[in-house]
Amino acid sequence: MLSKPRKKSRLDPPTVVPADKAADVFPSVRYFQIHFEFLQEQLQLILRNQESLQQQMQQLESQLSRSAQGIRLNGKALSPIERLTANRKATQDTDTPNLNVTERR
Repeated sequence: MLSKPRKKSRLDPPTVVPADKAADVFPSVRYFQIHFEFLQEQLQLILRNQESLQQQMQQLESQLSRSAQGIRLNGKALSPIERLTANRKATQDTDTPNLNVTERR
């Protein structure tokens, strides 16, 4: 069986653009500045959210360590999950940060 002849792929040599015509070919400096500023804002938002999550993890670890010591609520032994949810109901809506990383300010 005969195979189809392969076409030779040739790469075009790189083009050299004169400095006076570079603005026509490449995006402006402002284009890169806008995107860099956006990336900086996103990075700052991520870092703030990371700090908030670390604080929440510390609080959770503290609550879990207390619950492992056999804390009782109203004289009744509760499971660790029941203790966490009982403590969480009072502060549920007030201390949860907005973790929407796509939000723009």
